[in-house]
Amino acid sequence: MKWVLFPLSILFWVITTLRNLMYQFGLLKSAAFDIPTIGIGNLAVGGTGKTPHTAYIASTLIEKEQKIAILSKGYGRNTKDFKYVEINNSPEKVGDEPLQAKNNFENQIIAVDHDRVNGVLQLLYDHPNINCILLDDSFQHRKIKLGFNILLTQYNNLFYNDYILPVGLLREARINKNRANCIIITKCPENITEKKANEIQEKLNFNGEVYFSKYKYCDEIQPLNVSEKSIKLKDIQNVLLVTGIANEQPIIDLLKLKDISINKLSFRDHHKYTKRDIEKIKKLFDTFASELIVLTTEKDAQKLKQFKELNKLPVFYIKIKIEFIWNKNIFDNKIIDYVRKHQKNS
Repeated sequence: MKWVLFPLSILFWVITTLRNLMYQFGLLKSAAFDIPTIGIGNLAVGGTGKTPHTAYIASTLIEKEQKIAILSKGYGRNTKDFKYVEINNSPEKVGDEPLQAKNNFENQIIAVDHDRVNGVLQLLYDHPNINCILLDDSFQHRKIKLGFNILLTQYNNLFYNDYILPVGLLREARINKNRANCIIITKCPENITEKKANEIQEKLNFNGEVYFSKYKYCDEIQPLNVSEKSIKLKDIQNVLLVTGIANEQPIIDLLKLKDISINKLSFRDHHKYTKRDIEKIKKLFDTFASELIVLTTEKDAQKLKQFKELNKLPVFYIKIKIEFIWNKNIFDNKIIDYVRKHQKNS
């Protein structure tokens, strides 16, 4: 049935291709900055792990005493102007993912701006000592000429198997992968073999470096209510899983692996929770088995924590980290070397 939409995909391909060609031949201008800029993005809509990979790169640079800033569009917020993200902000003002980043990097500079060029200029004006700016979800943002462009594609939905919107999930044609400096295959299974990895690299037909990463879920889940204590996953029997993300399957697979009984309530990615949703969560909690906890994602927690009604329930969220399956040191050194070689004082 989706192939009925094929003419629209052709139209979308024509529009995005013309736009890219206009940037390629200089008819549309890209701003270049005298500071290292690293973009983390994808060809497809949502769900490739941009936020945790941005956090991984930020941590890698911070460990090497680099002064970084993270700039995001702030998807889902009700404002568009430049704003610094603070711990006490609401997700409506800054977006759920930037707020998550601020909670994880409280002492770092996190900002949002729909106009990324203006956002970079503002950051440089306010903080001239910044060594590097990370731009989350920026692969299609051609107004900035990125110094190092990282393209993510999910193992279970590799872009070479996908199609242009609305038939598929691609925002632009597959050939535009060549704008990337490297590609990361994300959310890989634990048992991926080198043979399978080589097969993927061959099908990518990409001249640059290709890396493989996986999600590592923390063994302890964190309470939404700060007065409670964290608990270990192995001590859980039943969960009501509440998610508003693009792909909840990795969490479901983890819980099944640990023989945890799952009831779930799923919403669309970046869902804006309402009091009606909270009432539904409470009602479902009362319906299911004893020894039940409500489990959500770290991104959803940014929005759910503003509902005081949930303080009466055992609500927890699970954090994830990124692990590289092979060549972690090569990737880390590539990022660190790029930043060091392109700093203004180098």
